[in-house]
Amino acid sequence: MARVKETHFFDDESRDWSQPDYAQLDAFFDPPDGRLRGEATPAILYWRTAIPRLAAYNAQMRIVLILRNPVTRAFAQWRKTHADGNDTLAFAEAIRAWPGRVRDAAEACGLHRTWSYVERGFYGAQLTHLREHFPPQQIHVEIFEEFFADRAAGLARLSEFLCIGPFPDAMPDIHRFPAKAMDYPSRLSDADIDYLKHVYRDDIAMLEAMLGRAIPSWHQTVKEDA
Repeated sequence: MARVKETHFFDDESRDWSQPDYAQLDAFFDPPDGRLRGEATPAILYWRTAIPRLAAYNAQMRIVLILRNPVTRAFAQWRKTHADGNDTLAFAEAIRAWPGRVRDAAEACGLHRTWSYVERGFYGAQLTHLREHFPPQQIHVEIFEEFFADRAAGLARLSEFLCIGPFPDAMPDIHRFPAKAMDYPSRLSDADIDYLKHVYRDDIAMLEAMLGRAIPSWHQTVKEDA
């Protein structure tokens, strides 16, 4: 894997994408040694301008998506953003300010890196766009809650998809970016949960149809979790 968790190479709008300098991407990695190379920048799925850049770089790459319940994902992003001092709005106000707030402050093509709490959770639409550039057989989708409920099974699915040897039986519990311990001005209220469930209802149905199965945990009572 790259030496940093998020390289933010392909979602960097300041680069000259007419003549990208891939040496800057290679600089994140040790010299090739025959193993697969990968990196993890979650924003890329949402940052739709990055998807054709991925395809131009390597149309044969394999893509792994781990999709978290969009309701708790939105709250986790808001907590990090608030803790970093990048948003003063309460969570309830922030999620109800879409899409105008993001559109008005967009960095590129209606996208905003910081305040996209709601927008990043439309996985069905994002996966549809991804499949316009990569065939389904090169995309593997895991559901966050299912993966971490049985990591051994999840890692076995990943090793099969990537055509690599099995992962070790014992894997360390690592969370590189845990939520900052502080008093947050908002909690994930029942009203917020109901609001976001309604917002995401059709998109979740689209995603389930694309995956060919239901995602039961996303239809159950949501627990506050960041």
